[in-house]
Amino acid sequence: MIYWLVAVVIVVIGLLVLASVRKRKVTESPDLKTHKPCAYCNEEIAIDADVCKYCRGVVVS
Repeated sequence: MIYWLVAVVIVVIGLLVLASVRKRKVTESPDLKTHKPCAYCNEEIAIDADVCKYCRGVVVS
């Protein structure tokens, strides 16, 4: 009997944790772009970067 009670408590706590994790997911706004892909290595770099920090390629705006 006690094992069933412990199992139910663990399942309820797990569901509560899962629900809170799903709530905290932040969706990125599609109109607010802060990064762009590098033309040489295709890594995400800052939109105002002059040089790619991964491949050191000069980024042309």
